[in-house]
Amino acid sequence: MAAISCGIYKGEVILDLDYEEDSNASADANFVMTGSGGLIELQATAESEPFAPSVFEKMMTLAHHGVSEIIQFQQVALASS
Repeated sequence: MAAISCGIYKGEVILDLDYEEDSNASADANFVMTGSGGLIELQATAESEPFAPSVFEKMMTLAHHGVSEIIQFQQVALASS
């Protein structure tokens, strides 16, 4: 499992927000997922205005890709130790 953030910054869905992006995001979400995409925990907040379910789906898809990359890095690190 791994965790990552997504958000809506300047109208775009982005992955792994930095401080500046997070501070100015119109929405942000934190995803804890398994490598196969199963959800363990999720928290999402609209900061300035509601967002559409389709935008949430984009965030979840992007988070799944990010978590998959993190898990690949974890597997490489574990294999080399």
